[in-house]
Amino acid sequence: MILTLINISFGIGEFFSTTFLILIILSFCAYLYRVSKYEKYQKFKYTIACLSIMLTLHLVVFPFLYILMLKNDPASFEFKTAIHDNRKKLVLNEWIDNSKSIPYEIKFLENLKLSNYSILNKQLKELKQLIFGQRNIIYTDYHLNLPSKTYDFTATVYIFDNKGILKKRLYKVGSQVELDSIKFGSVITEDINRLKNELKYYRDKKVELDRNNFWTFATLLPYSISSIFTGNMSPLTPMANILYTIHYVVIYCIGIGVFLHFLIMNLELIIRNKKS
Repeated sequence: MILTLINISFGIGEFFSTTFLILIILSFCAYLYRVSKYEKYQKFKYTIACLSIMLTLHLVVFPFLYILMLKNDPASFEFKTAIHDNRKKLVLNEWIDNSKSIPYEIKFLENLKLSNYSILNKQLKELKQLIFGQRNIIYTDYHLNLPSKTYDFTATVYIFDNKGILKKRLYKVGSQVELDSIKFGSVITEDINRLKNELKYYRDKKVELDRNNFWTFATLLPYSISSIFTGNMSPLTPMANILYTIHYVVIYCIGIGVFLHFLIMNLELIIRNKKS
């Protein structure tokens, strides 16, 4: 389930927002179902229970299946041109903003290694006092993490230029013993590798974007909910048409059933009041 959620999200932030949104909707539906069990709502228990099931299907299950289908085949559904183009442009701009500084950061760190090769083998504990490299001033500070069960400290490596202007901060988390034994060059290399992986992530996502694979559960949900009334989203492939048809047959059947049950219960109540 977690792997599936990661697959339909872009990045950790999107994963958590998707999970949070699904949990909020499911919590509300579960609350409605619990309410249907209360004695004071016995007359409407089937109405409330069916409503909770309908909302679960309409707001979670079918949108979830749609987004999985779109991830597998972006041509499964067609969206109105304005919706499609605006969403694609928005995602592209977000990725450009997030990734444009990464190549410059990588280049800065690689130059930092070249210009300070003489102190790359120094351990972080040796940098607790100012160290003057060829072009930089290096200083390391330790901060105790509270509360923390896994690690004890965060080491912050400050990189200044020769004028004393702060140019970069590097972070490393671990126990005091671990941090003391880590070499300055290893911290730089680790950050370079992290940035390269991040850059690869954005490049891979750019390929996905070119395939029109840019929908997530949260961004698809409004169109999935309203598509039957607005026509903003239309199925194209046979499987998409089958799923789309099942979705709205189920929702219509449950919806009509809920409405009729509610109507009958109210008519019975009106008739009883008139007789009394």
